[in-house]
Amino acid sequence: MPTFAEQDSATDSVAASGDHAPDDTSLALPEALAELLGTNRALPSLPTAVMQIIALADTPDANLQEFTATIERDPALTLRMLGLANSVFHAHDTPANTCHEAITRLGIDATLSVALGFGLAQQRPPQTPGLDLTRFWQRSLISALASHTLAKHLSQPSPGRAFTLGLLQDIGMLALDACLPRGYAALLSSADSHDALSAAEQKAWGCDHALVGAWLAQHWGLSKRLVAGIADSHLPLPQVSPEQRCVNASRLLAEAWLDNADGLADHTDFDVVKLTRVLQCISPALEIDEDTLIELLCGLQKTLPTTAELMHISCPLEFDATRTLLRAKQQLHAHHLKLSQQLLDQRQEIERLRLLQADLAQRVRYDPLTGLYNRAHLEVLLEQHFRDALDQQRELSLVFIDLDYFKQLNDRYGHRLGDDVLKGFADLLREQLSDRVLGGRYGGEEFLLFLPGAGRDTAERLAKALQQRMAGSTLATTPGQKEIRVSASMGIVSLADNVFANAEDLIQAADQAMYVAKHAGRACIAHYLSGVLTQGQPNSA
Repeated sequence: MPTFAEQDSATDSVAASGDHAPDDTSLALPEALAELLGTNRALPSLPTAVMQIIALADTPDANLQEFTATIERDPALTLRMLGLANSVFHAHDTPANTCHEAITRLGIDATLSVALGFGLAQQRPPQTPGLDLTRFWQRSLISALASHTLAKHLSQPSPGRAFTLGLLQDIGMLALDACLPRGYAALLSSADSHDALSAAEQKAWGCDHALVGAWLAQHWGLSKRLVAGIADSHLPLPQVSPEQRCVNASRLLAEAWLDNADGLADHTDFDVVKLTRVLQCISPALEIDEDTLIELLCGLQKTLPTTAELMHISCPLEFDATRTLLRAKQQLHAHHLKLSQQLLDQRQEIERLRLLQADLAQRVRYDPLTGLYNRAHLEVLLEQHFRDALDQQRELSLVFIDLDYFKQLNDRYGHRLGDDVLKGFADLLREQLSDRVLGGRYGGEEFLLFLPGAGRDTAERLAKALQQRMAGSTLATTPGQKEIRVSASMGIVSLADNVFANAEDLIQAADQAMYVAKHAGRACIAHYLSGVLTQGQPNSA
């Protein structure tokens, strides 16, 4: 049985009078259901001694002697308190021999929890086709123990309150079963899970059993915190406080625990999978790793039989918790491996897509044969620099290059050698490129250079240097080891030479100048000056 008193001392609990202040605010139940619950005499009720304990817990100046006197009026409840205290403190040299010693060790929250659980569990009306009371109290007990265990592990301020909330979070099911026996029996038989049952309740009556349970707790006079905790007990884990998460997670664990016991009895593995899924669900919300959760549940199995006996609740079907949870751990490990592999596959796919994107970007911008910028990208770049030059009143010059006699070269030696010539020339052109000189292949044997911020004279010096470099360079070699050298005709235009509407007009002007150079005997440079083509001379080099 959990050591409630480690964090829930009797003194602290009694002193916290604000937590047990009366709540005058009624919970908003649907009108018809509220009327039915308010007039129904079959609702779960509490023994006189338990009601007196609740009243004392709400009294700011209550002391331990008053709690002791109230509990001692009920011999059966006194025996349960003594048994619980000695079970919790079995390692102590001196056992608790009196009710006062037992309450001192347990604390007020734990005392209230045991009184509520024992008082309610004793009420066993004849079994009807509706709610399975045995399973109900087994689930409630497992929830209480799990809620306390989680709260203690997470150093929450009141594990005892977590125990109480775990025990009472489904108490509304008892009320609905008592007031609406036929209708509730139909819902119970049709719902295949606890969440499905809550959804069916909402659809049928406008609220679920969590809200009904909170109403019942308020009707009994329980504290505001307990009423609110029961009302919030079925909310998703991320939506509630850390202490409340322990309660809400305990319900999921209890359902999986009992389903797993049933599955083992039927020699099936399905519910081990369910337990594994529950662990995966609550682990991130509680910030407790799955291995630790499994260890906590293994420890819970050891306390379950004794606690069930003390609270007069039929103990759930025994099973090998260690073996079952080990299998769950193995499944979790397998799941993690699968997730790791999926993550690796996703990373590899992302890398593949990144490389594909880079390749596409390369194809979009670069000519595959020469590795230089292609025509489309050259036109985009030139248009940008053209606009910048106009806006900033800067110079911009362009050199249009066409290799001489390239068609004849292709016809004589074949396209493979022609490609080698283009690649060789691209290497020479690349030597001239920098952040101040941009260029690429415009198409076929045509190439383009442009110089942002530079005038016609700078462009002419660049063109002459390139022609001189070509004159001394072998661009390709024939199969017969003949060296191939090629010249080029070049046309130059500057933004200052005329009024140009766009970059395309600038290219057209440079192209026209190049044809003048071509007709002048090739290996020449021609200029486009103020709209007039000026014929150049063959390069003397």
